[in-house]
Amino acid sequence: MKLSLFKALGIIDCCIFKRVDVNQFEAVYAEHEWLDILLPGTRDKQFFKAPTGSPFLDDFLMQAEEFWEFADYGKIESGIWNESIADNELKLNAFATMESGDFYLIINNVKQQFQERQQTLQSARELLLSNDKIVAQQEYVHQRLDEMLNQSSDLKSIQQPITEVIEKTEVGVAILTPNLKPISQNPALYSVFDSHLTAVESEPYRIILALFEKQYPEFERVISTGSRWSGELFWLQPPGNGKWIKLAIYPVKTDFQQITHWVFIVNDISQVKHLLQNNEKLTHYDALTDIPNRQYFWMQLEQSVNNAMPFYVLYLDIKNFKRINEIHGHSRGDQIIKELVERLTPHVSPGDMFARIGGGEFAIIRQKTVTEQQCVDLGNTLIDAATQPFYLPNGTHCEIGLNIGAASFPRDADDAETLMKFADLAVFNAKKASKSSVQFYSQALKDASQRIIELESALQTAITNHEFELFLQPMLDLTSGTILKAEALLRWNRLDGERIGPDEFIPIAEQTGLIVPIGKWVISRACEMISTLNHRGHSCKLSVNLSPRQISDRHLLEFIRGSIQNSHIQPDQLELELTEGVLVDNYDKVQYLLTEVRKLGVSVSIDDFGTGYSSLSYLKKLPIDHIKIDRSFVQDLVSDENDKAIILAIIAMAHSLKLNVIAEGVETELQRNFLQLNHCNLAQGYLFSRPLPFAQFCDYLNTTVSSQKQITPSALDPK
Repeated sequence: MKLSLFKALGIIDCCIFKRVDVNQFEAVYAEHEWLDILLPGTRDKQFFKAPTGSPFLDDFLMQAEEFWEFADYGKIESGIWNESIADNELKLNAFATMESGDFYLIINNVKQQFQERQQTLQSARELLLSNDKIVAQQEYVHQRLDEMLNQSSDLKSIQQPITEVIEKTEVGVAILTPNLKPISQNPALYSVFDSHLTAVESEPYRIILALFEKQYPEFERVISTGSRWSGELFWLQPPGNGKWIKLAIYPVKTDFQQITHWVFIVNDISQVKHLLQNNEKLTHYDALTDIPNRQYFWMQLEQSVNNAMPFYVLYLDIKNFKRINEIHGHSRGDQIIKELVERLTPHVSPGDMFARIGGGEFAIIRQKTVTEQQCVDLGNTLIDAATQPFYLPNGTHCEIGLNIGAASFPRDADDAETLMKFADLAVFNAKKASKSSVQFYSQALKDASQRIIELESALQTAITNHEFELFLQPMLDLTSGTILKAEALLRWNRLDGERIGPDEFIPIAEQTGLIVPIGKWVISRACEMISTLNHRGHSCKLSVNLSPRQISDRHLLEFIRGSIQNSHIQPDQLELELTEGVLVDNYDKVQYLLTEVRKLGVSVSIDDFGTGYSSLSYLKKLPIDHIKIDRSFVQDLVSDENDKAIILAIIAMAHSLKLNVIAEGVETELQRNFLQLNHCNLAQGYLFSRPLPFAQFCDYLNTTVSSQKQITPSALDPK
């Protein structure tokens, strides 16, 4: 061993021993004082024997003897261990190796390197915490600008307050038109790009757009769908220095989801990145989860493409992760991310790569030859693992979902960027479903996505074009046959004559936020119908459905109150229907809303009861008047004893809580007779009537009233 070079460079803090016999070692280089702590007297005698009195070193020497006996080349490593003797503490690492037929033991003192590494990690953690503050600051600036930009359609009238906000903030801000033309860029944005702007690229927003489009395959999807986005961009400055930029993109939209402005918020995070690049592991691995990061993932993806062997990419997206951070804070969100990775990692094959490529986004490269069905099976396994509750330190728990998009190389694409673009499209489509799912890219999926984009655009003008219509499906008292109320069901008749079913357009409206203005139109129209029915001498309550997005609308209560007053109807003629999922996901908001609407006199019904969470706690705590048995139980109640038992249990439970019961999907006399015999209060279904346009519903009411006597209020009491 050529020790002179190591000594001259001063790069070793180790002791080197040559094995002269079994468990006997001669010192080749043993000049460091810390050896006196580990192996007292060795520096003077220039040799030592095992056992040494150090349990960890003795254990490693046993492994080394076996290695030297059977191996022909290479080395083995002990890993870092602590050695505490008296008041002294060492951090050591040992190697057993061989050279020219001789065997060597090398013991490194890695305390200094360990401390430097810990300092690096701590600095990284501190910078990552400051990065969270950057995210919070970006969100604050976005909210301020969003409020201002939504206050007035006339940008000139709010130009001054906007200028004051963005010029005083330390983050870079660009406000753009819907077609990405600049309106305003603050000084902090220019300082991010400082003096390196060229004459051609004289404005920062041009650089940002170019970098985003070049470095992220989701650029096209984000812009075309008007989505929020955040990520990191790398800008190579002349003559060769690099700068890292954190970018957050926020679309500002009207109630009808038409983009009025884009807000780009930018931070220079080069300091964080340069620190990470000083540590190879931190460069390629996520600091929070210790799995490969986006940079390492893309390196591996490019390599997999170059290998030209078939493989799959799975793109994993945590459902509603932003809401978790908002409710529980970023630190709790980080803990959930770490626990999720711990759950998912055991299910990923050792030959596959599992990486974190965004805040709540992960990706898997399935290197081995697998089938599409095996990818589906893996996806479903990961979804099952992710949907188990996460328990927080305060004793509460939260639940998350996982959407997965997948694409195949080379079937779907033969380059890394397009492959990820298609996987991103697949996961974006998976988000449309209410439940977690696995979606594979296909031409049909691409066509379906184009259809969704086209329908979303058409939905934005459907109200102003008077394309919506409310159909009414009556609910009858099972004792008297009298129509007591009806459910308002939305229909969409496009100007080109195409009729779009609610199963197709409601999820799009919910996903995009268009459900909020559409839902307000439904409430307003239902109140107008009640008023018309009153003038025609019919006393019939109408029930309208509320979606999760509507519950989060802080103006909903005020709008309901205003609609009732403007239509001059009694509040008890309007009813709100909510699903069980809405109750659980937005419990606090639901509790406040239902309490306030009940004060107005509006009644409340729980829709699709029995298919969701079916918790007795919310039935007891929330102000509820009716529960609706889901049609899936009614459909087979005559032939299925389990459905019979469930329905009987629901009726008994509801009546004990002084709630009325409504059965959906009644289609046969046998179903009606069973429900009537067991004291179900009301029923709706094709046996009585399909959903009807308003004029036909009025005719149906006239026919029914002429053949039935008026029901007394006592008929609604639970029996």
